[in-house]
Amino acid sequence: LRVPGAVVAVSPTGGARGVPTMGPPRIVVMGVAGSGKSTIAAMLGERLGLPVAEADDFHLATSITKMTAGQPLTDDDRWPWLVRLQRELDQRQGGVITCSGLRRSYRDLLRRVSGVRFVFLDVTPDEARRRAAARTGHFMDAAMIESQFATLERPDEDEVDVLRIDATLPISLICAQIIVTIDSPAPVVSAGPLLEIGGTATVVSVDDLTEITLSLAETEILATGTRRVLLVPPDHTRLHSRAGEITATLYETLVAGGCVVAVLPALGTHSEMSPEDSLMLFGDRIPYSAIRHHRWRDGLVHVGTIGAHEVAEVSGGQLRMDIAIAVDEELFDGWDLVVSIGQVVPHEVIGMANFTKNIVIGLGGAPTVHRSHYLGAVCDMETLMGRADGPVRHVVDAAFDRFIAPRVSVLWLLTVMEDTDAGVVQRGMFAGRGRSSESGGAAYRAAAELAAACNVTLLDSPMRRVACFLDPAEFRTTWLGNKAIYRTRMAIADEGELLVLAPGVTHFGEDPAIDALIRTHGYRGTPATLASVQGDTELAANLGAAAHLVHGSSEGRFTITYCTDPSLGGLTRAEVEAVGFRWADLGETTALLALPEGGPFGTYADKSGEEFVYIPNPALGLWATAERFRN
Repeated sequence: LRVPGAVVAVSPTGGARGVPTMGPPRIVVMGVAGSGKSTIAAMLGERLGLPVAEADDFHLATSITKMTAGQPLTDDDRWPWLVRLQRELDQRQGGVITCSGLRRSYRDLLRRVSGVRFVFLDVTPDEARRRAAARTGHFMDAAMIESQFATLERPDEDEVDVLRIDATLPISLICAQIIVTIDSPAPVVSAGPLLEIGGTATVVSVDDLTEITLSLAETEILATGTRRVLLVPPDHTRLHSRAGEITATLYETLVAGGCVVAVLPALGTHSEMSPEDSLMLFGDRIPYSAIRHHRWRDGLVHVGTIGAHEVAEVSGGQLRMDIAIAVDEELFDGWDLVVSIGQVVPHEVIGMANFTKNIVIGLGGAPTVHRSHYLGAVCDMETLMGRADGPVRHVVDAAFDRFIAPRVSVLWLLTVMEDTDAGVVQRGMFAGRGRSSESGGAAYRAAAELAAACNVTLLDSPMRRVACFLDPAEFRTTWLGNKAIYRTRMAIADEGELLVLAPGVTHFGEDPAIDALIRTHGYRGTPATLASVQGDTELAANLGAAAHLVHGSSEGRFTITYCTDPSLGGLTRAEVEAVGFRWADLGETTALLALPEGGPFGTYADKSGEEFVYIPNPALGLWATAERFRN
């Protein structure tokens, strides 16, 4: 495959990739209580000249109280502790840390930190009990060893970043083996994408994309004997993502190959796709009868909960609230494979859109959508947008890894697009499978890195006046149209002006209940919204709407003017002004701006000679001053 300007990496063997350890190592010494973690870690730290941290020092106070009383910990106790350890590892340039790491999922969380290596001290239950009984002054007594072995999932052979060592060997020999392995010039093997095509100068043509998709359909689906496939693309509001073309090609190819195929768009809280919407996204290549509709208020399966203590840890204490994870029951209808298709692009809630968000939020239920979005709002979206990681990403990845991945096999197909003077261009195509610690996560991180380069525009100085156009085929509500606000707010000067050219916007919310809440409370800033949450039980039950109200406000820093055409069914002046925005007539504003047809991003002068910056599709990027984005 020849793609202009592309860096191409394809792994037909599951995405294994050599990644040399850079700089001082980050070593996690793991094993059950009594395996000798503290002793080995202390000697390693001394011999390698690295700082040492004890995992026990990072437990919540409530967990220490439980263990002191002889009560085993639950996952609700362990996840916040593991988040603290992950943060500690990430902040260190190098070091040794002890951590039991009993389950694969625990180790996977720590694997999100670059360059982590694990040392598993293997010991028998009898030996662990003997050692624990000999210790004094430690809250983990011999009687609790049984619970540790009951929880332990020994590292599999595919966990190639784990060094397994017999814990009964002499201490000096154990340390010598570890040091020899850590110092080895051989690279650490970790998960890489199944497919990685991308670069800031890459141009993936329609023909290229078809060839890539056909190849993936053959090698990753048909050749594996897969027969029942659920395709999960975005809806028509991601019209420029190329997900429509990918989905249509997969549908035709898999049906021709004898597969049973259904399409379940990841609507989130958006309205159901109509036949016209389907035709717009897929052309006539997928019959409307093959499209199923996500019901985000019913038809759900509760799969687990991200606990309040963990949410508090990842949010820096800004939110302490359980986030229940419920997803569309269709996801578990006996599919051999779920193929998630979508675009990685800066996002106002999760930092970078897609990957696990497409399943957990796109097919998520009301509790999951509301509380995850509220988490993003209270954590300040200006610190999240354009970043690959953050509090909401942690919650969404954790939800998928823990509750969905064990039940569903997922293949991720991710695109990166860029809006250029010559039109929208595809810059990358990435594929992977499984969890955030597997090739799926590697594909997302590679795509997010490219999206940051292609879709984040950093300015030396703020813009005084901005006009954003909302394509009527994509944007029919302020729920979606406020991307014009989200994506430009870090670039607009104090006391600046944002003009939102909204020919297709006829409502506020995609859902009647949400629409009513927006009309009631309006976009009046964070303090007013938080007060409304306290005073309105319905808004408190729909925290996603509250988050949207926060996101849609400039906090009084600049003016927002929605330009609509009521004669064509658009929002009226009274409706727009009632929610806190300014209003202007679309026809008059368009005439004043005198934009050339199909005008690209750039600086223009209106008929009065006043300059403004024009953004033809705010959904495809993020604009910020360099200083504000860094901060």
